[in-house]
Amino acid sequence: MKLPATIRRNEKIDKVLVVGPNGNVGRALIPALLSLGYKVRALQYCSEVPARDGQEIVPGHTLDAEAVRRAVEGVDAVCHMIRATGPGDTQCQKWLNCCVVGATNLLEAVKDRPLVRFVAGSADNVFGHVTMRHYGPINENHTKRFADDYYGLFKILEEELCRQYHLGFAVPTVVTRFGLIWTDEVAAAGGWALNRKARKIRRLIDVDGECLVRHDVHIDDAVQGVLLALCRDEAVGEDFTFASPAPYSSDRLCAILKDKTGWPIEDAPTAWHSWTLDDSKARSLLGYSPTVDILDFLRRYELGVA
Repeated sequence: MKLPATIRRNEKIDKVLVVGPNGNVGRALIPALLSLGYKVRALQYCSEVPARDGQEIVPGHTLDAEAVRRAVEGVDAVCHMIRATGPGDTQCQKWLNCCVVGATNLLEAVKDRPLVRFVAGSADNVFGHVTMRHYGPINENHTKRFADDYYGLFKILEEELCRQYHLGFAVPTVVTRFGLIWTDEVAAAGGWALNRKARKIRRLIDVDGECLVRHDVHIDDAVQGVLLALCRDEAVGEDFTFASPAPYSSDRLCAILKDKTGWPIEDAPTAWHSWTLDDSKARSLLGYSPTVDILDFLRRYELGVA
């Protein structure tokens, strides 16, 4: 990815610990960090982290407090980018372990260290935006609500943990919040609108009977948000929403997919509410400038459909 001019290296940061190095954000973030001259330590748990020049790989898991203490030794910044469930017998336990227990172990391990930045990856699920109505674009001042799933609930708690560790222990936390992150895998699925088996396209209809409108973000812009959180001191103690340049509707998405595949479009009613995001805080305070329009990205993407 080509980094915007607003991105620079934070000279106070030498080594960055990336937690979740094989996730959507982590696997794109690490090359960007290395290109800026940061050293990287990747916390490897289940899947093998690809070897890269300037990258150190350490084994461990955020539920192991001792492994976490070893992982943060000697780093200047932590990027906690895990967005997948942890171990557990129920969805409640899995998301609790991922978002709360793991984050607490990380925050405890760094609270007495001279850390420059602790960047936590969160999600727009904290606003209950799918199953509860919002009026106007959602920004950082909107009420957080347990409305969608345990992921949203425990991301609310993780964000509050960051805020309280900043207030109580001066941990230099920044919450970076994203919607659905578009990668090549998401594009290959047509934003989950393609039914390749049936060779049909699903047009999502919202609770009001209109084509669903949603606001996602491309991986390049998600990475831009994390890099800005690292380099801009104004970010410390704040939370930010990062979104694509514009929302899009399901009918426009499906029209692109129909042009590419020739498959028929079928309406798929949902109980979802449409939503848009307001990233003006990130734009004004950090210089965030999203570069990838989701529909333009999909137009350029080769679906590989015969």
